[in-house]
Amino acid sequence: MRLRFDKRQPTDEEEETLSRSLRDLAADDPPPQPPDPAYWQNLPIRMNRILDEATSGKAISLSWAARVAIPGIVAILSFLIGLRYYAPESGNSVKSLREVTLALPPSAVDSLSVASLTTTDTMFAATVEKDILEVPTDDAREYYIEHTGTSTLVSDLTEQELREVLVALSSHID
Repeated sequence: MRLRFDKRQPTDEEEETLSRSLRDLAADDPPPQPPDPAYWQNLPIRMNRILDEATSGKAISLSWAARVAIPGIVAILSFLIGLRYYAPESGNSVKSLREVTLALPPSAVDSLSVASLTTTDTMFAATVEKDILEVPTDDAREYYIEHTGTSTLVSDLTEQELREVLVALSSHID
């Protein structure tokens, strides 16, 4: 408790005067009388009536609702809301390796293909299938044709392969 120094403290004489006036007021009042015998006879009846009112169906149902039902409903609703908005959905998160690799940029797919061919890690190689990033030859040809210029394509061919390409093209033209 904090002492307040801004309030005036009564002096000893003032305290004595106040206590004397309180004693005089108490002497003027008659002493309290004990209750009538009828009070003591009716006390159990009044107590039983108060207990019955406190334990009536209405009082119990309100007390039960306030102590049990309302907090229980709030807890269940909070759990369901948390489950709906904060729990991760596992149904849409499973994707195949093909979908994941198609989502990667072409440079990343190329680097993964090269890394899978040059890996020397035996533990990694033992746990992963050998053809996990094996690209079919038709897909590799299409990718190579789409992403490299024709000059690169022609410069990579040998004379024999170039003649075979020209023969195949001339046979399709006729």
